[in-house]
Amino acid sequence: MKNKPAVITLSLGILFALATAAFAFNVGGVSDALPLGAQAAFGLGGCAFALVVCGIFALVQKPTKAQLIEQTDERNVAIGNLAATKAFNLFTVLVPVVALVLWVLGQVTLAGVLAIIALEVAVFAAYLVFIARAQKTM
Repeated sequence: MKNKPAVITLSLGILFALATAAFAFNVGGVSDALPLGAQAAFGLGGCAFALVVCGIFALVQKPTKAQLIEQTDERNVAIGNLAATKAFNLFTVLVPVVALVLWVLGQVTLAGVLAIIALEVAVFAAYLVFIARAQKTM
């Protein structure tokens, strides 16, 4: 599927919009279950709006033949892969530092810090799996 990232983005936006409606209208007492239910509705609503807009624009965009050729150029693919690797390396350093700073400033609990670090470990494990798969196919 050519537009898989766009479909995933749009699907997540719709899922966040449904969660926003659940928090906003207190469906099943979900807003009462969280101490910051109203803030969750606003935060999820903003994320939902951004994801839906980005997903729609990605689905609507039709690249020209020249753009398709340029995207598959080996040099451009290598540049994109290098940029993605550098961004991921930066991400793996910044996330624990930001989590620690937020914990020190009292903006997140220790459980939140541990959850963020666990998420990063899971993402890094997926990164290693993707590398192993790529090495098998090459």
